[in-house]
Amino acid sequence: MGKHKTQAEREIALRVGARIRQLREIQRISQIQLATDIGIRAGPLGWIEKGKHLPSGRVLYRLAKQLNVRIDDLFQEKNVWEESASVSGGLSPVMLPPLGSGENQDAESVKASHIICQTVAEAVLKLEVLAGVSGRLDIPLNVPFTPNTAGAEQVAAHVRQALGIGQATMFDYLDLLETAGLRVIFLDMPEGCTTFSGYDPLNRNAFVFVNSQLKKQPELQMARVVFELGRIFWYTRKQSVAAADEAVNGAEIEVLNEGEFARRFVMSFLLPAAPLRKAVQQAGVSPKGWTLDLLLRMKKRYGVCAQCFAMRLQELGLSWSDKQKRSPRAFLFKDELEAFQTEYTIGVEPGGNRPPLAMNGRLGDLALVAEQKAGKDQKPFNAVRRVLRQSGIKLDV
Repeated sequence: MGKHKTQAEREIALRVGARIRQLREIQRISQIQLATDIGIRAGPLGWIEKGKHLPSGRVLYRLAKQLNVRIDDLFQEKNVWEESASVSGGLSPVMLPPLGSGENQDAESVKASHIICQTVAEAVLKLEVLAGVSGRLDIPLNVPFTPNTAGAEQVAAHVRQALGIGQATMFDYLDLLETAGLRVIFLDMPEGCTTFSGYDPLNRNAFVFVNSQLKKQPELQMARVVFELGRIFWYTRKQSVAAADEAVNGAEIEVLNEGEFARRFVMSFLLPAAPLRKAVQQAGVSPKGWTLDLLLRMKKRYGVCAQCFAMRLQELGLSWSDKQKRSPRAFLFKDELEAFQTEYTIGVEPGGNRPPLAMNGRLGDLALVAEQKAGKDQKPFNAVRRVLRQSGIKLDV
């Protein structure tokens, strides 16, 4: 370890120091603790993080190992997903750039979330190996579809069919998705980042990462899990040359962008048209016969937010208000629902929230099995558990 002499060395030292500090803060490790773990004093580590000294190879190795990254990651300066998201033939999980995750997210928060999610993804893959389970998802993710509303409904029906629920009305899909093998991980993310997702080409599976700070907003949690699943289908289609170059017999078709497609997928999956029409019919509600109390009562069956439910009713022609004549964006009780959100804490649902989701259920099961199978050699399991713990994942193991 020593002072740098050239401009290039100074730039490298500053970059490495900033990256070490960022990774340490992401994992909520104090400077004193990290210094102790790698066998140096806090003072020299402070100089390293400030870019005053470039660490030796031995210290770099210890830092990378303790921070659960590769040594190359300490020298990284590009946006961390730029190269990985464009590679479809690799065997490592591919993290997708976040989309619509939050109004307050900034570039540094996004980079930090990517590092956390990539690290956790690799740890979960190791945990599945230790538990001796298949990493394959029961839902085929490579499905040809046209990027329009009908295509979103087609993919939603495909997923529901693969889950064995068809047109059935369900309250909570999380357990079904996890039982099918989807990796849904709740963990701590920097402020402003809500969800991340990743595709695992080796196992043809996916990761959906959800900020555990949303535990008081279960309706939003469920919607975001399904939103990211819709993005995975969009990603796999984009990787297919045939799909990217498809032409629909020369006819003009409606084309959605990624975000619009994912939102249409959410609506079609959580609120499928046929059973919703049937439920409204059985209740005897006419398009102009809705009251706010009735809307809030019925939406609880589906575990969605009131605004999503009202918008879906409008899309299907099951509700009507005079305001819809003036604005296609208007929906039933729009003013009342928006006034409620203005008055109360963000995430509080009119009529009350649904029960919280059970977070990291499958992950906790895997950890218990992996620990049991490890026997006397607990070192590999403990290494994985340390990564999960430092990433803000709580497991009762």
